[in-house]
Amino acid sequence: MFRKVFFLGLTVGITTALAAYVYNRVYIFALEANFSKIVNTGSIIGVSFAVSMIIAVLYWFMKRWLKQKGEIVFNFTLVILSFAAIYLPVSISLPLDISNPELFMGLVVPMLFFPALGWHTLKPLFIRE
Repeated sequence: MFRKVFFLGLTVGITTALAAYVYNRVYIFALEANFSKIVNTGSIIGVSFAVSMIIAVLYWFMKRWLKQKGEIVFNFTLVILSFAAIYLPVSISLPLDISNPELFMGLVVPMLFFPALGWHTLKPLFIRE
């Protein structure tokens, strides 16, 4: 079980990083708002993999400890944590030389939900109940 969850976490990390990178490039192209000083390719890839692996470990622990109730508790926890993560970009102080700081939230907030969406999209391919 751990092996499947681990590879699911890696796959979600790859797809999340790719989706976030593409979204970042499209956002920069469409709105001409470049936040590369704060959100660059390295940070997108690093955060995507880190969050995806944390989700995988959380899922594995909840399924192991809570058995039958682990799935629903995990899903509820993932949703709560995804919405709570919105506090992070809200609390960031942007540098004064950034143009269009009001567009920063439109870039970062959707990316916060990519790992949860990726997890729920790819989980049926790796773990069959």
